[in-house]
Amino acid sequence: MKRKLFLEAFFGALGAKKVLWTDFQLDKVYGTVVYDPTDQEERQDFIWHMNESNVPSDDVRKLLWFLSENNLMDIDKIAKPIDELNIDFIEKNKLESVWNDLFDIEVRMIDDGEETDRYFIHD
Repeated sequence: MKRKLFLEAFFGALGAKKVLWTDFQLDKVYGTVVYDPTDQEERQDFIWHMNESNVPSDDVRKLLWFLSENNLMDIDKIAKPIDELNIDFIEKNKLESVWNDLFDIEVRMIDDGEETDRYFIHD
C-alpha cells in the first residue's frame, strides 16, 4: 500500500508519533494522526483524496524521511532554505520536481465529520 507508506512518512515529518487507519477506499484514505499517545486531545482525523496509482514518488517519500530524521521541520515549514540542504540521494536534475511534488501535497483535516483545514509542507 503506497498510500499508507507515503502518509506515514508525510505525517512523521510533521511530528506524528503514529497513524491510526480507519478506511481505505479506491480514491481516498481515512485515519487519525496521533501526536501524543498519552493525550486524547493530541489527535487529528484526516482524509487524503488519493488513489494508489497517483501517490507521489518514492523520491518524495525519501525526502520526507530525510527532513524528519535530520530535524529539518518546524511544524509544517522546512527549517532551512532548501538550497542549503545537502540532498545527494536524489538526482540533481529531478530535485526541483521532487520539491514541487512535496509542496503540492494536501491532506484534509476532518473536524466534526467535515473536511476543514489541511496539512501541507512549505519552505
